[in-house]
Amino acid sequence: MRRASFTIKVGVILLAIASLASPGVAPGQVTGQEKTQPSTPKIVGSAKVDAGIQAIEEDYNRQLLQLDKSRLEQLGRLAAGQKPADAAATYERLFRLAVAGSLFRDAEAAAVNVLKQGTPSPTTNALAHLVKILAETDRGAYEQSLQSLRLAVSEGAQDRKPTGSRANLASDEIIGISESYYQRLVENNQFKIAREAFGLLVEQPFRPAVKDVLASRLKRIELVGKPAPPILGTDLDGKAFDLAAEKGKLVLVVFWATWCVPNAEQIGWLEEVEHTYHDKGLRVVGIDVDTMQNGGQKPEAVLPNVRRFLLDYNVPWPTLLNGVGDRDYAMAYGISDIPANVLIGRDGTVVQIDLSRRNLEEVVERQLAR
Repeated sequence: MRRASFTIKVGVILLAIASLASPGVAPGQVTGQEKTQPSTPKIVGSAKVDAGIQAIEEDYNRQLLQLDKSRLEQLGRLAAGQKPADAAATYERLFRLAVAGSLFRDAEAAAVNVLKQGTPSPTTNALAHLVKILAETDRGAYEQSLQSLRLAVSEGAQDRKPTGSRANLASDEIIGISESYYQRLVENNQFKIAREAFGLLVEQPFRPAVKDVLASRLKRIELVGKPAPPILGTDLDGKAFDLAAEKGKLVLVVFWATWCVPNAEQIGWLEEVEHTYHDKGLRVVGIDVDTMQNGGQKPEAVLPNVRRFLLDYNVPWPTLLNGVGDRDYAMAYGISDIPANVLIGRDGTVVQIDLSRRNLEEVVERQLAR
């Protein structure tokens, strides 16, 4: 893992989603966020939102979602009656909007139509494959999504041989869509499918930046079911920490940094879960990766910020600094971007990776009940 490429996962996805929705937006200009439904502005000035206001906001969100879906339907109908070149451009816009809004299932019919008929645009054809794969994943057809991925890879290879043409997708676009696929598979415990899918993807002729991200995902996937790599060191309070000594407990290893805003947002709900399940055997340990920023920082240079962060957010669990050699915990766990976490079972094997607020408590309860 090249330290210079260490990134914030959310930042990568933001770049990808924004560039898909607006092809003219250059990296670095993005300010939006990935969404599964329209976002609601925060209402400042009241700790508790009035129930009536909340109902209005929810209705507004529903209407926006319906508008987004209606737009996709209209674009599909328009494309169906256009000449091939014009239809390709319309379908491309439809697919990019579907990716930006995570409306894969709503665009699946259009994707299937494009894959049956084909278009003169390799980019449109590639996006159709990707939309179909994600739509299948969203409806739980995981094995089918893997077969669709294999078909997409095969057709892409065949297209390149006779014509030399290829889809014009930026690295950030490919990473963002791959990340969406990864998150869906991992969250639904589809590790076998994920292992095969990312094993296939990492062998494709992508640019080095893309291959690095795919390789890190595959390394993390391959940890599941295997003994967790050692974590042995001294936390920032000067206390020794040895992961091996936690055997019999459920351990959530959280990789974070002071410069990653989502990490700060996570602390509240992580602390709630840790507090709820601590007496039942859950432990949390943090691995700070500030030393990996900008190609590598000395521990003494980052310690003031790290200590201030821990105090400001009243972080209750032990925290170790990522180091080098056998203390390069990020390398051992395949962590090249954050937020990231790994859940280690009572027997010391990795049982889950990259838990989110949506599934953390459910997975913890299930593992503690074993």
